Amino acid sequence: MITTTKKFRPRDQKTLYTTLQKVIQIKYEIETQSIEKQSHPAEMPQSLLPTEVLYDTASCFEAMYDKLLAKELLEAGYPKQDQNILH
Repeated sequence: MITTTKKFRPRDQKTLYTTLQKVIQIKYEIETQSIEKQSHPAEMPQSLLPTEVLYDTASCFEAMYDKLLAKELLEAGYPKQDQNILH
């Protein structure tokens, strides 16, 4: 039994990569504020979503992106983001 896995379309890959960059920035900001205020994300001020939910969502998206790369479901050209934060 041979199964093939369909890769993401190039425009979808670009959207995923762009979202990954935003997600990494969100995580960085939450982690920075958490360290500065010596508090857990659950204790931080909320926006429209509780900060802890936003942080967990960002972490899950980043993990999903890494898994897609590992399974080669994303084409080259939108590489895994370096763990250093972009400013």
